[in-house]
Amino acid sequence: MESPSPSPSPESIFLKDFSQKVDLTRRIREVLLNYPEGTIVLKELIQNADDAGATTVRLCLDRRLHGSDSLLSKALAPWQGPSLLAYNDAVFTEEDFVSISRIGGSSKHGQASKTGRFGCVFGFFYSTLWLLSLIEFGFEELVRVGFNSVYHLTDLPSFVSGKYVVLFDPQGIFLPNVSASNPGKRIDYVSSSAISVYRDQFLPYRAFGCDMKRPFSGTLFRFPLRNAEQVATSKLSRKEYSEDDLSSLLVQLYEEGVFTLLFLKSVLRVEMYVWDAQDSEPRKLYSCSVSSASDDIVRHRQAVLRFPKSVNSTESQVDCYSVDFVREALTGTQAEKRTNSFYLVQALASTSSRIGKFAATASKEYDMHLLPWASVAACITDNSEQNDALRVGQTFYFLPLPVRTGLSVQVNGYFEVSSNRRGIWYGADMDRSGKIRSVWNRLLLEDVVAPAFTQLLLGI
Repeated sequence: MESPSPSPSPESIFLKDFSQKVDLTRRIREVLLNYPEGTIVLKELIQNADDAGATTVRLCLDRRLHGSDSLLSKALAPWQGPSLLAYNDAVFTEEDFVSISRIGGSSKHGQASKTGRFGCVFGFFYSTLWLLSLIEFGFEELVRVGFNSVYHLTDLPSFVSGKYVVLFDPQGIFLPNVSASNPGKRIDYVSSSAISVYRDQFLPYRAFGCDMKRPFSGTLFRFPLRNAEQVATSKLSRKEYSEDDLSSLLVQLYEEGVFTLLFLKSVLRVEMYVWDAQDSEPRKLYSCSVSSASDDIVRHRQAVLRFPKSVNSTESQVDCYSVDFVREALTGTQAEKRTNSFYLVQALASTSSRIGKFAATASKEYDMHLLPWASVAACITDNSEQNDALRVGQTFYFLPLPVRTGLSVQVNGYFEVSSNRRGIWYGADMDRSGKIRSVWNRLLLEDVVAPAFTQLLLGI
């Protein structure tokens, strides 16, 4: 006699899988609506390089049209045209890749000296595709909200670093074997046959010392520009970016070059190039750099990395120095140079101070990692007309924010800023974490910026 089959549990009868999901393409569209176009896209790349410890950044308008006979997918052929190449001399570490793979947290969260803190929520899952050693690279958001701004330019960002090529395809329509949950690939191009089999795919990355044969001791991003035809079908953006648009951005970045470098920690030089179709290598157009970047200057610029190591000190720490910035524009064989000098005062409040105690409370009760750090800078070059713009005071969160101070000096601080970097938190009409952010910004101005400004006036 057969025994009766077990009765289903009550839970199996009425419990069905049902969860919230993220539409990645919609999420990116929302970010682009809130995140402005313009040089901020380029500045985000510079800031990421700065956080990675890079000293040199090179941005290049690549006008070349590359072959399309040997690609990972035929759907990639339209993206073999003009692009933005963005190089820096820092290498992705395994820790960086692990950080990218974490869903819901960034390695920068909790690192108060890191400029980018707006959430890394990547995930990648391993698989094999024929001989390529392809690694599925899935994500719900990209490295940071700021990195997502590159989707103003392209639908298909990618980069080379170390022995890997990484390609992102959030729409899941261009790369082979991708899906909504895994819209990206990571390829070990050194130990596989990828380069010989898919030569046209990887030829565009052969720039700035990357030969795609050996591990690359740097990082090179490629952002193929979205053209009018691609705009018609894109789920990310309905805006095209032409070569002329990108060329204008490079000119504008050059004009803003001093403020871009002024408060960075590691990057000492930003260069802008164009790579014309008939040329065998890119041609430098502009550069902005820290002049005579001695060990002493580097030490001063990295004070924000050194000071927190002794943050338990009962004494506040102050550092003062002068630095020159050189901007250079190249036209044929002619070079136009401008030099601007700045005097900077940077300070870190002690843990026993009012703001130091506030930061400790915010960390304990709200998991907010705040650093009572600020710096002020004054242009001390002769008062010529071309330097007037350098005396219009702006607010910085290491890079300039669109917030004027009404002062003749530049104010940088570890402010609590909006995720799109368009403003700082302020006002008395908020509660809980919003109130904490607003109060923090006020305390930073009163307890750190004001004393640093006083020190600056005494020093110049």
